Amino acid sequence: MVSINFYGDYHTHSRYSDGRQSVDAIVEAAVSRGLLEVAITDHGPLAAVIGVKKPESYLAVKEKISRIQSRYPGIRILLGAEANIRDLSGTLDLEEDIIEELDILIVGLHPYTWPGSIQDGWNLMVRNSLRHLGSKFRKEAVEANTKAIIAALNRYPQIDILSHPGLFFKIHIEEVAWACKIKQVLFEINCAHKYPPISDIIEANRVGVKFIINSDAHFPESVGNLDYGSWIVEKLGINRERIANRRSGGGYKEWSKKTKDYAYS
Repeated sequence: MVSINFYGDYHTHSRYSDGRQSVDAIVEAAVSRGLLEVAITDHGPLAAVIGVKKPESYLAVKEKISRIQSRYPGIRILLGAEANIRDLSGTLDLEEDIIEELDILIVGLHPYTWPGSIQDGWNLMVRNSLRHLGSKFRKEAVEANTKAIIAALNRYPQIDILSHPGLFFKIHIEEVAWACKIKQVLFEINCAHKYPPISDIIEANRVGVKFIINSDAHFPESVGNLDYGSWIVEKLGINRERIANRRSGGGYKEWSKKTKDYAYS
């Protein structure tokens, strides 16, 4: 297999959320992998156990990045977040003032996220817990999950990446892939979870999404380890031009909503 040469890894977690690594350790690991960019993207605050302690934690990470960037001149360190979708309206657990401070906004559905209301908790969390009880429950869960993701993509034009689509929360892949394509949101191939499954990646590729391959690293040895995604691209014959973080793609400035002066609406 001829592996892909990557520009950066844009999904990592530090000790500010559920990572087992410092910001410095993430950067050092990325440098050792030969990457030119790395993003620190800790979980939003309303996912139980795994989230940052408070929204202002991102400002602390930003200050940390500012202090250490000069020590790593060969790599660009970016601030991001993996925000949690809380309800069927697509509400995230980050306010606009925090989102404005970020370089990269990743969103996804995660278990044990604090919902906006009891009804929201039923629509997403409880329905997903019941999906194994039969086809009716599974259908309702899939429809709710799909609706929530598409609503988020429509509501927040700042979103850059949809993390591990379908993990924990099954979705209609084709509908979500179309939403990603229309809203110019990158469809993640997640190397930590090896997700989405190959069948879903085939469907998303057929729709014509642009992919990004990330590590979702929680430990230094996983940072920049993107071999699984490279293998998927080769196995499925995905056009490398559709991989946003390939080395020849030019990195963050070529696909980030923020650097494109995206017209928020």
